[in-house]
Amino acid sequence: MEYLGTFPAGFTELVKRLIERDTSSHELMFYDESVIALRSERPLTRLPYLKNLYPLIAWGRAKDLQSAYQMVLHTPIQKALASSAEPNTRHNFVIRVFIEGKPAPIIRDLHEKLEKAITEILGGRPHSERPDLELQLHLRKNQQCYLILQKGKRLDEELPAGTLPPYLCRLLLELSEPQKDDIFLDPFMGSAAIPLERARLGPYHMIFAGDIIAEKVEHLKTTLKHKQWEKRRKTIFPKVLDATQLNRFEDGFITRIVSDPPWGIYEGLDIQELHRLYSSFLREAARLLSKNGRMVLLVGSGVPLPEILSNSDIHLSIIEQFSVLVSGQKALVYVIIPE
Repeated sequence: MEYLGTFPAGFTELVKRLIERDTSSHELMFYDESVIALRSERPLTRLPYLKNLYPLIAWGRAKDLQSAYQMVLHTPIQKALASSAEPNTRHNFVIRVFIEGKPAPIIRDLHEKLEKAITEILGGRPHSERPDLELQLHLRKNQQCYLILQKGKRLDEELPAGTLPPYLCRLLLELSEPQKDDIFLDPFMGSAAIPLERARLGPYHMIFAGDIIAEKVEHLKTTLKHKQWEKRRKTIFPKVLDATQLNRFEDGFITRIVSDPPWGIYEGLDIQELHRLYSSFLREAARLLSKNGRMVLLVGSGVPLPEILSNSDIHLSIIEQFSVLVSGQKALVYVIIPE
């Protein structure tokens, strides 16, 4: 079967590496800054570092929307569409059109032809208000076009405001190269999305999840009382922490730090305050990280992290950097190790 996955812009090379690692029999078909298409010999339901994974019904190249419609109309889609929909069921559906990720007006005569072709396969009828299935025709700026099938809700629709979605947490965690004996720290945990995803990811020794705001720590303690965390809660330690003064931890005690520190935008911090915050935190991180430790930070594009390191005696080195988009905001991901 063929699938199309979406992910935050900027993580293409990492996503390619992860798919090659996790899907033994596959073929990458095309990709760009935020989508990737693959062919797999076995059915896939999800990959945890992808925002969404859709059945790919048709794909090709098109210079404009009319060409995109024609591409789909001249592609045999019956097998792909029938195998992706629930068998022996009549499905009402809607076809939505997007150009460069934004909703676009349909071309009525071609749209009706496509609706007729899909009706013959699915047995239902077009129904924009209460569809069982949603098909999306996309035309990208690189002239890549494709028709995908969306079933169910998107993965991040019900997340509280400001919470990093699980797939983004997983991408950050994968960059940390997690190990089964990890002593993990997120000193700016906020909603605790990153440490909880680390717990889901797999074996570790201990997880320390901290924040300077006590209410957030209490919320995590409440979350850990839920039955799903029963087997893990004894190895997850919520703490009220000031990330600039982490004296409770001994030198070299932490093997992995993954965090989303303040960007300054939402906290109202000016550049001098950001500089002081990051300088103090990075000095503590350099002390805490073990010899083979690794740190991954997601920061706003206005945070001068390389400048802070280069103009200080903090013994940390940036080994990888990614320019990414998070909720439409420009951001940077740094992978950092001790010198």
